[in-house]
Amino acid sequence: MSDAAIQDTQAWSVGLKYLQAGYFWECHEVLEAVWLALPDPSPERDVTQAIIQLANARLKHRMGKPNAVLRLCDMVDALLKGHAGTILGLDVQMIASWVHQTRVTISK
Repeated sequence: MSDAAIQDTQAWSVGLKYLQAGYFWECHEVLEAVWLALPDPSPERDVTQAIIQLANARLKHRMGKPNAVLRLCDMVDALLKGHAGTILGLDVQMIASWVHQTRVTISK
């Protein structure tokens, strides 16, 4: 499945909307189906898993589990390592900035 075809799926679109709206568990559940359908290994699979783990990190923050937040943010960083540009319509640097913002919230 091409980048454009994945971006056009309802699951991808809804998963990202859930992330942006703070529905982190729902984001994870929806995007897991996308992740499972992607070739392994692939940049698209890595980015999808990164978004899933970012949603998990934000959920753990809400639950007051800072160590889990940091561990999950480290996982996202590892998934993004070696990738650049735009994958599945998302700029890899933008995702990295979301991870940074998530880390910063721990100290607040």
